[in-house]
Amino acid sequence: MIMKKNLFKSLLTMCALGAMFTACSNEGNEVPDVTKGEKKTVFMKLDLKPQTKATENALGAVTAPVNDLHIYFYDDATKNIQKYVKITSSTTPSINDLATGKQIEDVPAVADKVLVRGNVPASASLPTSGLITVVENKEIEITTQSNKDQILLGHIATNIQTWGGSGSAPISGMQSGDKYAEIQLEPAVARIEIEGMQAQGTVITGFKLDGIYLTNFYEKLKLGDGTSSSQIQYGADASKYDENAGGTLYTTANKGKLFDKFTAPLQASGTPLEVSPTSGGNRWAYHVFDNAATTANSQLQIVFKLSDLQASVGSGITFPASTPQFITVRGFKDNGGNIVTLEKGKIYTISKADFKFDESNLTTVPNTNAVGVWLKVT
Repeated sequence: MIMKKNLFKSLLTMCALGAMFTACSNEGNEVPDVTKGEKKTVFMKLDLKPQTKATENALGAVTAPVNDLHIYFYDDATKNIQKYVKITSSTTPSINDLATGKQIEDVPAVADKVLVRGNVPASASLPTSGLITVVENKEIEITTQSNKDQILLGHIATNIQTWGGSGSAPISGMQSGDKYAEIQLEPAVARIEIEGMQAQGTVITGFKLDGIYLTNFYEKLKLGDGTSSSQIQYGADASKYDENAGGTLYTTANKGKLFDKFTAPLQASGTPLEVSPTSGGNRWAYHVFDNAATTANSQLQIVFKLSDLQASVGSGITFPASTPQFITVRGFKDNGGNIVTLEKGKIYTISKADFKFDESNLTTVPNTNAVGVWLKVT
């Protein structure tokens, strides 16, 4: 399932003195340009639609909300930022204004590329002038991306083009020879939704789910090209998979972002024996940066921590009462049996009917070097 992308269009129209177009104040939110000479007027248009994460309703094919935009016009040859504009719901133009199209004036003619980022965390502290490479080299932490309504939006920097006049204009009002750039903003994360898990076979007759932990995830994302970096792997040390475990990012502040530890372990019930989020239709949901790996040792891994396992009489199996058991999910398979990559902007839904395990999948330490349970992705 694919998250719809925010469609963002900008039309740059050449204007010798900027006098042909209606003035458009940004009320102090833009950095004044002191360059003398030819300027461009920019028409911005943004297609918006509000969307409806740990325990949440499943998301459909929705468009991520836009709360603010950082727009950089720059000269590709020197990498100098020529103009910066920040747009929010209260600026002029506002984000709502962009839904129908508004103007931004006085873009220096030397600017030949545009870079737009939306919903940038305040901790990133973006520059408003200088070199665009400073913006591009900023790194965003995955822990800032847990709120589905504050997801970072981005794209690869776009060239400013000239419309030749044939066919329909990208934006109403364009004339032949006008300068423009078409940009699609996309969410910077992939979303993992887990419906639940089921025990199969006749051995396991009871269990509790104590927690869910992400490992082998990327901690950072570069703001320029969107590449992921700093892969975090906590290995087979069972003591690492707990809230506030030393040397990990599983701090209380990151609960619901990188892990979930349930105050009262969730008791499996029903036939088949299963556990799922308490409210009907909800999912455990986590956001991760993209991962192009197609081998299990390099893909995201999800560790499920179980306790109080019960075995059927006559099975010959006894689970230690005080020792947790772990199920390690290493990579995801599609319906064709292929390991899928995690791509930004996509929602990976794991059905509990596809997440089945038995006693052979359980280990006393997280199994990060051998296959645990393979899940299908819909």
